[in-house]
Amino acid sequence: MEPKEDFGSSRSNGSSQVREVPALPVCPIKLDGTNYLIWSRSVFLAVGARGFSGFLTGASKKPAEQGDAQNKWVTTNYLIISYLLNSMEPTVARGYLLMDSATDIWISAEKTFSKKKNKSQCYEIQKKMGDTKQKEMSVFQYYSTLKGLWHELDYYGLFNAINPIDAATFQEWQDNHRLFDFLVGLNVEFEPIRAQILSTKPLPSLEDAFSSIQSEDTRRVAMTLPTPQERSALYSDSTVSNVAS
Repeated sequence: MEPKEDFGSSRSNGSSQVREVPALPVCPIKLDGTNYLIWSRSVFLAVGARGFSGFLTGASKKPAEQGDAQNKWVTTNYLIISYLLNSMEPTVARGYLLMDSATDIWISAEKTFSKKKNKSQCYEIQKKMGDTKQKEMSVFQYYSTLKGLWHELDYYGLFNAINPIDAATFQEWQDNHRLFDFLVGLNVEFEPIRAQILSTKPLPSLEDAFSSIQSEDTRRVAMTLPTPQERSALYSDSTVSNVAS
């Protein structure tokens, strides 16, 4: 359930009233034309958390009658416009500076930068996925990198199945192939557990496979570290050798 839109409260300040509008956090991502996906997600969460998502989607309509409700709507609209412009690089924001509706800015930015169903974008992401191997990364870093690419591919290559059976079949196919993508890029030391996972019937979920690999990685790291007693013994042997010399 979406938070109820709160246009702010009013408090007395002498003879006048000052309208308090909930502050929005500074957006950590600046839209530069190439990062629309993470920018839009960050902005939507920040604005939606304050109950103002309707100003982005157009669900919040300006009250027809003049009065306090209309004034509050206008003030909040200006707030969201200011937030959107400040979350863009100056060269990008300049193209939206004269627009009077937060919804218009949001929709225009989506049409300009989202690249939904863009085949070239899907190709680039698929290429990155093929080139992504664990190498020097930890298991967690490798898994997180792949997961980010999968989310991007889901966004740009949106697929909607009409038949529920087809949707379930496609989901199973996609889950298995993402499991294969993850396993094939692991370093060679994980070959035994990789073979064990692939021989499991039915195949485990991607999350379960990651958990198993992560546990194996933790076990390997723990086995390669000398225990405190061993480190003490090594230190003592080294000290004795130095004294003898």
